[in-house]
Amino acid sequence: MKDNILDIVKNNIVENNLIKENDKIIVAVSGGPDSMCLLDSLFRLKDELKIHLVVAHVNHGIRKESDDEKIYVENYCNKRNIPFYYLKGNIPELSKEKKMSEEACGREVRYNFFEKVRREEQAVSIAVAHNLNDNIETILLNLIRGSGLKGLTGMDFRYNNIIRPLLTIEKKDILLYNNELELNPCIDKTNEEEIYLRNKIRLSLIPYLKELNPNFNTNISRMRNILKEDNEFIEEYTNNIFKNIIVEEEDSKITFNYSYIMNEHDSIKKRLVRKIIEKKISNLDGIESIHVLDIIKLLNNNIKGKKYIIGNKFTIEIVKKNIAVIY
Repeated sequence: MKDNILDIVKNNIVENNLIKENDKIIVAVSGGPDSMCLLDSLFRLKDELKIHLVVAHVNHGIRKESDDEKIYVENYCNKRNIPFYYLKGNIPELSKEKKMSEEACGREVRYNFFEKVRREEQAVSIAVAHNLNDNIETILLNLIRGSGLKGLTGMDFRYNNIIRPLLTIEKKDILLYNNELELNPCIDKTNEEEIYLRNKIRLSLIPYLKELNPNFNTNISRMRNILKEDNEFIEEYTNNIFKNIIVEEEDSKITFNYSYIMNEHDSIKKRLVRKIIEKKISNLDGIESIHVLDIIKLLNNNIKGKKYIIGNKFTIEIVKKNIAVIY
């Protein structure tokens, strides 16, 4: 299994241009089976790929076992001379302050820390351990939440600075890799508790769907690939339009010509509005379909001085016919 996994990881990296020679990579490692497979496989490939590794580990301050997990990951790194960065937080307290779920807050803290380490180390990318099973769970999670086409394609090998070298590997093969190499990873028992929607999908929904169709994983992966092709075509079309929309970019605001938006099909209008928002605030966290539809309605009315405000995230204002600013 070791050689098979190493071949797949190397092929995923090369075929998807995830890593280049002399790249420095931040590896996000929890100490669990997935992240240890990721770290160990990259370590075994580092000389062949000519890359440099740095490990980042986060203790969320939720479980007692977290201190032991930190020691486990740090020991692995010390034995192999891999630089190790560590953050200990208090997610239960912070999530209450921010009025977020612990799951969402933990994710935000993790990725902010990984990006901080990436900048300090002048690294190129952050490698995370999402695998094929994670991707199927994500697709089902998005389906349940009423996602659009993009959400039904799941995760990509690359998203901005994030890379996922294990994305085509099944969980069962990752566990075999760990056993074969006697990595003895840490086990987060909360993953076996149905306390989060994702856990419920993993523990109850997917096993039931596999009872209905034993080829469920294969069929979902095939569907995902079909939808991804369609989405890539629509994205390319949208990006070609988007190039003409931006009139001026300043530190605090972006001026855009929305006549290019209003002339398009409703599907493309929504994508273009999302791209403008993402360009301004760098993400689409908390942006729902109703917000996008309200913004399109604002632009369609074309009344100078009218505004659309989403909390402290951004404001869109009509400044003259066909011209608006987002700030």
